[in-house]
Amino acid sequence: MSDNAPAIIRVERLPGPALDAAAAFHAHWAQQVSNAAKDYEFVIVVLDPAPFDHADWRRAAARDLARAHPDNCINIVAGLEGAALARMVEFLGRAPAITGQYLPLADSAPCESGSDGRLGDDDTDG
Repeated sequence: MSDNAPAIIRVERLPGPALDAAAAFHAHWAQQVSNAAKDYEFVIVVLDPAPFDHADWRRAAARDLARAHPDNCINIVAGLEGAALARMVEFLGRAPAITGQYLPLADSAPCESGSDGRLGDDDTDG
C-alpha cells in the first residue's frame, strides 16, 4: 500500500432523491473505492452536501466499505471545496483509528468566524 497521500475520490453530483443517489453511488462509485483500497491505506470519499434523508445511506456506505476492506481506513466526507474540507481530508489521511465514518462538514468551521481563532468560540460573554 502507498505510504503517501490518501486516495481521494471526489464523487460527481448524485441524483436528488436519496434512494436514487444511493443506487447511483453503489453502481458507479463503490467499485472505485474498492479499487483505490488495493493501493492506498487511506481512502477518502468526498460527496457534496445533501439533505438529511441522505445521511442513512451515506453512513451505511461508509460502514460497509470499511468492513469490506478491514486493512484500510475508508471514510466519507460531505462538504464543499474549501478550508474545512481540506483540513478534514488532511486529518483523515493520517488517522489510522478512524474508519467507516460519514462526516458531514458544517458550512463554516467555528474557528473561521471567531475573532481569536479558538474552536468553539461562540462570541458569548463568559
